[in-house]
Amino acid sequence: MMKDQYANYVIQKMLDIAEPNQRKILVHKIRPHIATLRKYTYGKHIIAKLEKYLMKNGGGDLSSGSPLGLSM
Repeated sequence: MMKDQYANYVIQKMLDIAEPNQRKILVHKIRPHIATLRKYTYGKHIIAKLEKYLMKNGGGDLSSGSPLGLSM
């Protein structure tokens, strides 16, 4: 779903509306795929959404360590 042209919007919306515990689970599931997602136009949208969330909540970015364990 994360690589699909339309389904990535579902992932983005899930990140938007998820409660903190649910979002942490989503991030944990997405984390192993970050390197691959960077190669896809639609995957980059998910990464941007994660970075926006992390910056808003003081969690850093995806290239450095973060409280949610998103370091590469």
